[in-house]
This record gives sequence, structure tokens and C-alpha cells, in this order.
Amino acid sequence: MSVSDLDTTTNSHEVATLWFLAARTMAVAGGELPTVQEAATGLYAQAILGFSEFDCQKAKLPEQIDNKTLIDCLSGVRQLSKELAEKILTGVMMISYADRTMTPLEVRWASMLASAIEVTPDEFQKCCINARVIASMLRPQGGQS
Repeated sequence: MSVSDLDTTTNSHEVATLWFLAARTMAVAGGELPTVQEAATGLYAQAILGFSEFDCQKAKLPEQIDNKTLIDCLSGVRQLSKELAEKILTGVMMISYADRTMTPLEVRWASMLASAIEVTPDEFQKCCINARVIASMLRPQGGQS
């Protein structure tokens, strides 16, 4: 399922806002957002989640994202289809794994997202494995950016 499969009452830029809010939260939990993670966030949004460049730009506008809270993010992700919510969780985990470490705050945010979308332990493990595979492609030689 991609964003194009959303029902007609859900705007893709609203879902894109959820993605960027969830992604920024993970980046802040990790302490910084290296260039590779920042680029991966946008690429993931377009290639995996299916957002258009317009949706990504609109989602990051201050009037679209600045008034959103983590509660808004968690309740919004909970309302998505399970498949799309799992893709968002996988992307958030990819951001964390990109530097090959997870801080306690990153673990907590991943746990909160997983609880909000009610994934089973097996589904969570699948998201983690997929995120690790994607993150490993960002630094195939273990380089830093």
C-alpha cells in the first residue's frame, strides 16, 4: 500500500506530515541528524511511502507541522492502515539505525509508535529487520557523514 491507496478523506500531505513529525522526533531523540539520515528521510518518503515532492514540501511547511504534538503524531499513525503505519515505523527505525546505535530516547520513541499501531512482537521484529537492511545500504563501507 502506498499513499495513493489512502481513502478519499485523508490528504496525502497530512500523512506526509505524520511521517516527517515521526522522523524528526526520532532524529531529535538521537541527538543529531547527519546528512545521510536527512537525505534518507526524504528518499524514504518518496520511494517507499509514495509521497510526491509537493506533498513533502507541503508537509514540512511551518503552518502544517509546527502546531503538531507527539500526541497528534501517535493518534494520527494509529488511524492509518496497518501496512502504512508499519512502513512509517520501519522508516523511523531506519533513521535510528543509520548511525548503527540507538539511544534510550530512540528506543522509547520506537516503542511508543509500535504501541500506537499495535504491532505484534513478530511484526515489530520484521520492521526492525527491514530498517536495518535499509540503513545498511546508507553506509555500505561504514563511513560517516
